[in-house]
Amino acid sequence: MSETENPFEQFMRQWFERASDFTASVQELVNSTSQAAKESPGADPASAFSDFARGWNRALSDLTILQNQVLQHWLADLPAVGQERLDAQTFGQLNRLATSNWEEELRRFSEKPSEMIARVKGADPDRMAHLVESMLAEYVSDLQALKPEDFEIDTKPLAEAWGKVLKSSADEEASRIVKHFIETMTVKAKYGGEYYADPNTTPVGQTPRELVFRKGKIELYKYRPQPETKQANAAPVLIVYSLINKPYILDLIPGYSFIEHLLSAGLDVYLVEWGQTEPGDRTTSLDSYIEPGISSCVDAICKMSGAEKVSLFGHCIGGNLALMYAALYPERVDRIVALTTPLTAAEGGVVALWTDKYIFPVDDIVDSFGHMPAKLIRYTFMALKPYYEVLKWKMFMQNLGNEQVMALFGPIDRWANENVDIPGEVFRKFVHEVFHADRFRKGQTRINGKSADLGAISCPLLNLAATRDWIVPLDSCKNLGDLVSSEEKLFIPIEGTHVSIMIDPRSRPLWNTISEFLAARKN
Repeated sequence: MSETENPFEQFMRQWFERASDFTASVQELVNSTSQAAKESPGADPASAFSDFARGWNRALSDLTILQNQVLQHWLADLPAVGQERLDAQTFGQLNRLATSNWEEELRRFSEKPSEMIARVKGADPDRMAHLVESMLAEYVSDLQALKPEDFEIDTKPLAEAWGKVLKSSADEEASRIVKHFIETMTVKAKYGGEYYADPNTTPVGQTPRELVFRKGKIELYKYRPQPETKQANAAPVLIVYSLINKPYILDLIPGYSFIEHLLSAGLDVYLVEWGQTEPGDRTTSLDSYIEPGISSCVDAICKMSGAEKVSLFGHCIGGNLALMYAALYPERVDRIVALTTPLTAAEGGVVALWTDKYIFPVDDIVDSFGHMPAKLIRYTFMALKPYYEVLKWKMFMQNLGNEQVMALFGPIDRWANENVDIPGEVFRKFVHEVFHADRFRKGQTRINGKSADLGAISCPLLNLAATRDWIVPLDSCKNLGDLVSSEEKLFIPIEGTHVSIMIDPRSRPLWNTISEFLAARKN
């Protein structure tokens, strides 16, 4: 410890040094597995994947323990600061919650790879070899892009701010830094290490709207037009969002709201929400989301607005649902925007391997739970790219005193963690149709016994995919135009990631492209 470094600053510096060591261990694992594959091209890919998964699991365990140390250090060694805002009983409860949360996460991470490894033995060796190779290539690319300094951080601002607070000499900035840090560590203790923002107190989705129709659990909302905005002579727009997270990422906060943008373009905007999945929900089907789900919402919109058709905006899995409806009822759809919508399993990469039918046990999960647990999806994404969690922690630490960054950081984090349980039969059919059996792309999907062939779609189509999207890679969604009968169709690859294109200010020209497309009328 240097002469000017206090114990808190020393601890934080050591933590980030270990975080850097974690990333280095992951890179060593990837490199060694990749090198072994090159030296033994005929080796059993199932065995190679098994070895990699075991090493990956050890690295995840190290990361989980590492993150827990930060939380436990704050709770155990700095109680005086915490107790300024928490009574003794609450403080003790947080300490116990922190331990139990992390133990549960560690258990989940430990069990998942071993369950998947056993399934690999039934896979086609050549296909598995290709997927393992492509997965390693993606990890190598990721890690080569990360420099050692990406995991270095200046902890002095927080340490100095902490010292000022303890000495009751804090200025406004120091108070703000410590306030953000304490609030976040309290949230982590209460909800889990992946959380930074309290989901109960972080405001999101503030554009005014009203419930205008309900069908079972499915609800249809209409957003209020903006005052003095000239209404576009266009079909009403129905937003069909994904199933895994909540749709307010499209209406995050004022100034960062895609829905707000659509309203400013004079569009009549509606949103379908799927409702809460109940424990053991075994009756809701994917087919029911299309008909009567989307179908009844379209009927309600047309009745309220007097329109004969609606335009559909589908994001991720919501794009699949919108396309299925349009394939069934092409005469009811004026235009379609598909944003990062998977048509088929990716040809390679991290997600392609881990969603492969010989690895991803969708039937076992659904049969066991009756639904797809939201947190299992969240933890799987964390596990596949754990170094992103370290980078997120660094971003948080570096911007504690930046109110503008924190104002956006919190809502995004709430969205990332406010995951949604998916009804079992909805998730099972989606995975089988799109990824495992590839029926959706082939025009073989059936909804309530009727063909949902993409070739039946003839309306104007705008297909958008993100170039750095590892969740729905470009090759999984770029060929939609080849499958529909539309004369007007456009594919735009966007520089960005799966979610950033809906919140990054640099994507605003794309927002204009979307709203102009939706505001256009067929001749």
